[in-house]
Amino acid sequence: MPVDRRRLPAEPLLEAVDAYAARRRRPVEELLSDVLHRVLRDAARSGTVTVGSGERCCDALGWHPRMVWGEVYDQAIADDTPHTVAAPAGTATAWRQGCRCLDCRDANTHRRTTGRRGRGRQRDPPG
Repeated sequence: MPVDRRRLPAEPLLEAVDAYAARRRRPVEELLSDVLHRVLRDAARSGTVTVGSGERCCDALGWHPRMVWGEVYDQAIADDTPHTVAAPAGTATAWRQGCRCLDCRDANTHRRTTGRRGRGRQRDPPG
């Protein structure tokens, strides 16, 4: 699963944002954009938040996610997928074609998008 879609518990973020709003004596709605306020509302309802959404909230408030989640954040973003398995026969890259991690996805996308034509030389039409 891509790192930015992994889940973190929402409670530490909600508590930190509420405490920050109380210290600033401003409502949360004024501190965050509508999109990030919606993220917090969804996080409160579901009990979790994605890594990407949590990072965006923290960036808007000038925090590093490790300040909010600590070791839980480090474990969530750790890439625990080893890339030591040989690629199946017939694959074009050493990266695993079926893997959905960001590294494999980027490598496979790059491989597909690089042109397989010549080096820009145009051949004359048959004549």
